[in-house]
Amino acid sequence: MLRTVTLVALAAYVSAQSLSSACTSALSSIALNTDAASCLNPLALVSIATGNTSQSIIPTIDNWLTGVCGAPACTNETIAAVVTNITTGCSTELSVTGTDDAGAITTLVQQYYPTVRKAFCLRDGSTNCITQTLQNIEGVVGPLSLTNIVQLAVNPPTTLLAQNLTNITCTSCVKEIYNVITEDIPSSAASLKSTFDEQCGATFTDGTTPSGITQSASQTTGTSQSSNNNSGALSSFSMAGISVSGLVAVSTVLTLLA
Repeated sequence: MLRTVTLVALAAYVSAQSLSSACTSALSSIALNTDAASCLNPLALVSIATGNTSQSIIPTIDNWLTGVCGAPACTNETIAAVVTNITTGCSTELSVTGTDDAGAITTLVQQYYPTVRKAFCLRDGSTNCITQTLQNIEGVVGPLSLTNIVQLAVNPPTTLLAQNLTNITCTSCVKEIYNVITEDIPSSAASLKSTFDEQCGATFTDGTTPSGITQSASQTTGTSQSSNNNSGALSSFSMAGISVSGLVAVSTVLTLLA
């Protein structure tokens, strides 16, 4: 399922100009909504949406994560509004995945958003852990440009990743991400324990926080004022690309390591 959603997201980005007008409008409204923009930092992804598809996305993702982690967390109301906009406006695009139930999706996103945010805001020293992990992956498979990510998602370099797996997964960052999942979603962590024990040793799943790992997520929560900035500073196509880029960013690490 994760791979399917990722491929849909990547395909949507590459052919963003073919999105329905309703979907483009929905994505634009999210990027221009004050509440969503303040906690999701979509404008930081503009260079992915409008830049060179052969350039690595890591610097842009790192900048985006810095903004997301420094901003107040999204409220449940903001999350519900974002999901409703997407499921309503992009119903045609979502129908191919079978994930167009707004209520069910809202519940899942509200449940897992805090955990994902904590994992995405971990730092090893001065380096964001997602950034570090992407850099480790890039060191194995080559530049993580949009063009290459599409190719990697379609044809994962399974053998190459397997040969270098410990360099990617057995890090302090991944250990603490596992700890976060263990604390928040024990059932999911349990299914990963044996794999990590085999790859990284039993101490990897002992629950201790590695030295140098810190949490950078803001502990405040945003407000829900449901206001839009209709300045029109960016085109609807750019806004659609920015929003879809966010999904690409969120799913890239999990897809390559799945």
